[in-house]
Amino acid sequence: MKPKKCKNTNCGIMFTPERPMQTTHDYLCAIEYTRQLQAKKKLTENKKEKKEFNENDRTVLLKLAQTVFNKYIRLRDGNNCISCDHVGDSRQIHAGHYMSQGGNSALRFNELNCHSQCVQCNNYKSGNLANYRIRLIEKIGIDKVIHLETTKNIKLWMVDELKAIIKTYKAKNKGIMI
Repeated sequence: MKPKKCKNTNCGIMFTPERPMQTTHDYLCAIEYTRQLQAKKKLTENKKEKKEFNENDRTVLLKLAQTVFNKYIRLRDGNNCISCDHVGDSRQIHAGHYMSQGGNSALRFNELNCHSQCVQCNNYKSGNLANYRIRLIEKIGIDKVIHLETTKNIKLWMVDELKAIIKTYKAKNKGIMI
């Protein structure tokens, strides 16, 4: 086998491994290397925890707002898929957007644009939009569907807006669950 450099950052000795997956030249360096890996992992976890609990981090707030909003949609619509009428348990139902969030971020938290949808339609049939549109027209009317289809706005959600959305949909979720 080819010579390797010992992975222990305090060592760095060149050695010829006895086994293909050997990363250090002796057991003392292996113990030290394991400690280094554990310390690195703990540091990474601490950074993630700090980021998750930063109440003004827009990315974290956006994820939380989306989670609370999606829960509201599933509670509001039940377990019936708008596209195919499949009835499933809550693990199989998503909050599917009619107009995708990618090019229409202004519609991300629009209740008319989002309805319960089964995993099959939402993920594997790209929203099953033909059937979604038919049933959406029945549910909200053609004028509102056309308004959704013609809205093309990119919106950067601000921290204060996201906090308000989270507060609003948490309250709505409590109201539905009671």
